[in-house]
Amino acid sequence: MHHKCGKKKDKRRGKTLIRLLSKLIAIGAFAALFGGHAGAFAQQDALKRVDELLQLSQLDNRAALAQVEEFGKTLGPATPYLVMREYLNVAISVHWEAGKLPATRQAVESLRQLAEANKDEVGIVLATVREAQLMDSDGKSGAALAKLNEIEKRAVATKNPDVLWRYYVTIGDLQLVAGRFEEALTHILKSMEYAKARSKMVKVSQIASLQSLSSVYGGMQNWEKALSVLDEALALADGVVPKKTQGSLYLARGSAYTSVHRYKEAMVAYNKSLQIATEAGLLTLQATSLNNIGDLYLIEKNYPKAEVLERQALAKYIEAVDPSGAAMARCNVGFALMGQGKVKEGVPEVRTCLAYFAETGARSDEEAILDELGRMFEQLGLHKEAVETIRQQQKLSKALFRQDREKSVATLQEQFDTVQRQKQIELLARENSLKDAEISNRRLQQIITMLGACVTVMAGFFVYLLYRKVRKTNEKLREANQQLEFHSVRDPLTGLYNRRSFLELMKQRPAEAHPTGNGERREDIATDGLMVLDIDHFKNINDTLGHAGGDIVLVEIAKRLRSTVRDSDMVMRWGGEEFLVYSPKASAVHLKALAQRILNAVGTDPITVGEKSLTVTVTGGFLSLPFSGLTEQECNWEKAMQIADMALYLGKTHGRNRAYGLNRLLVPFEQAMPVLEHDIASALEANMVELVEVVGPPTATGHA
Repeated sequence: MHHKCGKKKDKRRGKTLIRLLSKLIAIGAFAALFGGHAGAFAQQDALKRVDELLQLSQLDNRAALAQVEEFGKTLGPATPYLVMREYLNVAISVHWEAGKLPATRQAVESLRQLAEANKDEVGIVLATVREAQLMDSDGKSGAALAKLNEIEKRAVATKNPDVLWRYYVTIGDLQLVAGRFEEALTHILKSMEYAKARSKMVKVSQIASLQSLSSVYGGMQNWEKALSVLDEALALADGVVPKKTQGSLYLARGSAYTSVHRYKEAMVAYNKSLQIATEAGLLTLQATSLNNIGDLYLIEKNYPKAEVLERQALAKYIEAVDPSGAAMARCNVGFALMGQGKVKEGVPEVRTCLAYFAETGARSDEEAILDELGRMFEQLGLHKEAVETIRQQQKLSKALFRQDREKSVATLQEQFDTVQRQKQIELLARENSLKDAEISNRRLQQIITMLGACVTVMAGFFVYLLYRKVRKTNEKLREANQQLEFHSVRDPLTGLYNRRSFLELMKQRPAEAHPTGNGERREDIATDGLMVLDIDHFKNINDTLGHAGGDIVLVEIAKRLRSTVRDSDMVMRWGGEEFLVYSPKASAVHLKALAQRILNAVGTDPITVGEKSLTVTVTGGFLSLPFSGLTEQECNWEKAMQIADMALYLGKTHGRNRAYGLNRLLVPFEQAMPVLEHDIASALEANMVELVEVVGPPTATGHA
């Protein structure tokens, strides 16, 4: 994590960069990243220098950044197009790695303008892929995926391995985020083929594809396959990628080994990660490596060694300003002390950690720590404390599991395809056994209560036996809970439905949702409503209050959305600070009224975060599905989402705290849709579509 002075320096550099770019773009024929003088290099020499910068960026990005900025000053309107295109590609990567997003965005926009001016499909596709990556970093992964799907044919038509590698590895990563494992796997494997065919950076490209492939296998819970892919990536990585990437690869391998109980190999991987992090001065990576090594010593019951390592991890987390990591390290310090018989010193450390996770709403972490604390009490022979702790853990576990259980199971039944049907049957069978376990738990707890008044000399013995029974049934509860968690349809932070649940719901829509029988469109058919919402100035909220404060805002807005919509409506966290409302059987009048209620519910009352109170607003775009009586073939839900998203951004440009809805087309479909799908403002200027504006409540103090 950078110091504050470093951030200010980055901002100054970003502003300077933007000023230079603006000057060059204004000159005319070429858009360039850095302003300056006419280039003195011949084309081949310049391309060679760009390649040298690319190679340097893989070993020392900080040094590459300085040299990229210096080299940029030698470029100008007379620089050959190919040199400018290749230079911009390198500059984008270097600024991205350095965390300079304003400079990265400006470079991407310059690449697009330059490529379009030269009618170069390679440059246009590369710019589009980079735009999708930026959208994903902004939490717009759904829109980014839609953008890449639109240009697949253009990417293939280039027949350029460099373009096709970057396209397929990027779309594969986005499909993994969306939970589309099979599609992600297919595209990542394609990227590996094109990585080998690239003219340069072959090993680096292969490593990036292998990392993505390992993530796909991990998401599918195929840890052995994930490990084999990581091993292959590490074999290629030595000396050709940044230290941070190498360390992350070893850390990922250690986690995978731990997941399959191969602790000795995990220890080797974590120590390698620690060595790399220490040499490169990477604080967070050092802290995480130390914490994971200490956890392995806890598993081996080497408590003195675990205490030493966890205290080192705690110090690193504090230095890196990572409160969540510090809480976990403090908890492990407590367990190490308890394991050494220092119960009075250890228990308060664990309790402090529990209080932190309870306060931040990390209930799954709280439940896991309670479970481990109960086991530690049992190990120490403190059976009364063990029973009390396991009751707390059991109560929390039940609360986590029972939350919307019936809806989750019903949604799962709709989600699973024919290949997954057997897994669904097994999950439902586990739920039945879970009910038996819950009944058994209640009976056992009643027996414990009844015996509490009469146990004297034999209290410890009986409590121990009953505790063992509670433990056994509780483990059944945890097993079922973990199985359902993998297939969860809920966003873990807000409790709203997640993206995957909506995608599965849309798969159930027939190809022609509202046929008329004679091929004609109808304006009077029953429609559903789609509304996309985005929190205004959310980055400022995160920058001001931290991510924990941002999470509080997200949870509160989710709560207000749920209280505003109908029971039949579906509210989803679409990604980052973006939400989606799906309203079945909603007329245009209902959608407009719903938009007004949502804007008022979110923006009227301030949200309290700690000691601060801030007014938060949202901007939205909405329309009916099917839109304007069109068929699914003419305008399916994905196109409707794209149009609603453009309406949202139109609202952003017109002051935020408002929602724009599209009621109907005013001209024939064939004339309107080509314009509407790409430029909603032009469609409105040409009077092609009827627009409805809903304005939110007035705000006195503005946004955070």
